[in-house]
Amino acid sequence: MNNILHLILAFPAGFALGIFYFGSLWLTVRQLPTTRYPIRLFVGSYLGRMVLALLGFYIIINGHWERALIGVLGLIVARTLLVRHGNFGCGFLAGDAQFES
Repeated sequence: MNNILHLILAFPAGFALGIFYFGSLWLTVRQLPTTRYPIRLFVGSYLGRMVLALLGFYIIINGHWERALIGVLGLIVARTLLVRHGNFGCGFLAGDAQFES
């Protein structure tokens, strides 16, 4: 029973990691044009996001591949929802562009 609870909790934990990772990526990309040191911002943000995401997955997985699979599924669902339903101020989302000939 305890194992099933851990499997159920792996999905929202992976989802939260996905929201954090891709939300932070979006904030970083928005800041790049206005910062004095874009490379430092990009690399620092990447390292911070990666360390926290990997640490989060390390805690979620705890030696069980099933939890890893469900956690990654939660991350992918978060990414998909952010891409499809996020308002990123770009006027259109990937796949919605219409080109005039």
